[in-house]
Amino acid sequence: MKKTLFIWDFHGVLEKDNEKAVIEISNKVLSQQGYTERFTEQDNERLYGLKWYQYFERLSPRFSSQECLDLQAECFELTKNDPSILIRYIKTNDNVIEVLSKIDESDGHQIVVSNTRQQDLIWFLNAINAKQFFYGENIIGVNAHQTHETKLYAVQDYLKDKNFDKIIVIGDSESDLELGRAIGAITYFYKHPGKQHEATQNADYLIDDLREVLKELS
Repeated sequence: MKKTLFIWDFHGVLEKDNEKAVIEISNKVLSQQGYTERFTEQDNERLYGLKWYQYFERLSPRFSSQECLDLQAECFELTKNDPSILIRYIKTNDNVIEVLSKIDESDGHQIVVSNTRQQDLIWFLNAINAKQFFYGENIIGVNAHQTHETKLYAVQDYLKDKNFDKIIVIGDSESDLELGRAIGAITYFYKHPGKQHEATQNADYLIDDLREVLKELS
């Protein structure tokens, strides 16, 4: 029996609507810190996928690098102390539980990798009722917001003592697809229904329904 590994990105793939919480939290922190600048709903599309401090870099050229990092830290702190904004927005993406369940019931293996602090990624998985499908080393939070660690390095480290016949990467960004190419994976470029896929040379499949990946089980 062939061993298949599914590597999931989290934000924009397993969940939906978290980006709306990011905008509200960011604006609340800007207000608390005495800044007049604010993000708009249009910034959801323009900035989606960036690290949090990069949101602030794009918001105003007058913000120093340190100010952007400080604002990011305040956002993390606000989220930790008051998760109600995240809870109000974040949802399990369409068909996620069905897809994860079928992989779990098969001989497939699956991990989740995100540019998110480890403790936050565990919180997110619980928030969308998907923690049951991931455990221990199969949850990889890469603190790229504050370190130089990358998802590729973390995945390569995970794979170094394992042997899979087939690896599937499902992500919503070019960096996810590049990660897949670097490890010889089959790549699925996912976007929520109604959102446009960016041009890429690194995707084997463009999908807007996560059930498409289940064909890799056959």
